[in-house]
Amino acid sequence: MGWLKRLAFWPAEATPVNLKEKGRAALTAASAIFLAGFVSSQFIDGGGLQTLVASMGASAVILFAVSHSPMAQPWPLVGGHMLSGLIGVLCARLIPDIWPAAAISVGSALFLMHVSRCLHPPGGASALIPVLGGEGIRSLGFQFLLTPLALNVAVMLILALILNRVPKARVPAGAARPAVTTQVDLPPLERLGIRTEDLRAALRDMNAFVDVSADDLNAIYNLAANRAYRREFGELNCARIMTRGLITVEFGTGLEETWKLMQDRKVKAIPVIDRGRHVIGIITLTDFFRHARLERFDGLGGKLRQLIQRTPTVTSNKPEVAGQIMTAPVVTAREDSPIADLVPLLSERGIHQIPIVDESNKLTGLVTQSDLIAALYRNLSPETSHQAGTHSATREAKKASAD
Repeated sequence: MGWLKRLAFWPAEATPVNLKEKGRAALTAASAIFLAGFVSSQFIDGGGLQTLVASMGASAVILFAVSHSPMAQPWPLVGGHMLSGLIGVLCARLIPDIWPAAAISVGSALFLMHVSRCLHPPGGASALIPVLGGEGIRSLGFQFLLTPLALNVAVMLILALILNRVPKARVPAGAARPAVTTQVDLPPLERLGIRTEDLRAALRDMNAFVDVSADDLNAIYNLAANRAYRREFGELNCARIMTRGLITVEFGTGLEETWKLMQDRKVKAIPVIDRGRHVIGIITLTDFFRHARLERFDGLGGKLRQLIQRTPTVTSNKPEVAGQIMTAPVVTAREDSPIADLVPLLSERGIHQIPIVDESNKLTGLVTQSDLIAALYRNLSPETSHQAGTHSATREAKKASAD
């Protein structure tokens, strides 16, 4: 009887969805049912269940209110209804007693949806309707699968895709994957901690259907980790760690002048701004190397000299100014953005520096990977910092004794 003690009529927490999203879900579900019924009525005579299958109401709830559920994917929607409908028609034709037919149709449909990886709860209703739908539905026989069932499902699927409420299909946890022949490094954020394959394995170990995919669990985990990181570091923001004394260039700044600025100031990137100090791009050493004429056989120095030297004639067949080789558009961050938001950008997207802008989108600073590492180190807990210092002192002592 322990489950009775855990039973609560009123949920402890409300669903984590704001009122606007709840209203949107209700409006889109109502629109989908109306359009499914209207479109089907143009092709089907008779009305009622012969035009709009009742199980479409349950599908509307799943598609538009819990659209991230694995059961809201296109294959569960289509396969769940069509396979279940087939089971229902067969049971209605082969089993004369209505209650055994109803029980066998639902149980068989559930099993078939499970093994076919298309579990969709409204499919249970689609299996029952041919059995319980009366003489009008029974007389349709296998025609029920085409009209109204397939027509209803097609309308619902098209509407869900148009309204962008069906996420991209995900690879099921047990699906076969191509053999890996080369070793590929994981993204930096996945090398430590919980990985997506760990979540898939945990779901398999539970040996129970959980209405959330491993990918969604991974997204939830990352969001929670980001919140925990912000809490630990007190919402340390970009304005506190950014480099402020920046050199900048404009679109029309010559390549030779830009290159000289980078060499004199020993920087690897310079923001490109307009006259209002809005960031329009960023120019890096990689941009210079990328636009050098690599098809020539002279050395790297010769290629760069040819690129950055100004062409004395009016016309030129190579880039002449910073704006012609800059990387654009450029990823920026606000001054008040927590530094936790920069970690995925600097670790996974191949970005080494991020321009920081104010509320008017004007450039105020630059955060590099070095700035972020320094901020993370300086904001370690006292215990961690003490341990790091102790380990460093121990290494120095061992080195001294060895010498």
